[in-house]
Amino acid sequence: MGIAIYQNEKEHKQHLGAIHEIARMCGRPEDEVEKVYELELSKLMQVARLKDFVPVLARRVVMENLRHSAQV
Repeated sequence: MGIAIYQNEKEHKQHLGAIHEIARMCGRPEDEVEKVYELELSKLMQVARLKDFVPVLARRVVMENLRHSAQV
């Protein structure tokens, strides 16, 4: 998906930091985490009223998804 879901380059870099952290914590490749993260982020952005908390929710959902898929 890339930068299209982000407001600007600064926001994109902030999200990349979260992606890097999730990949490190879950032991998964960053490109895999980025795909999952951006998918969840775009879903949440479509329904969120308060956009400020979307990155926090996206991070939680992705962490749960990756942890669950590692256990299966």
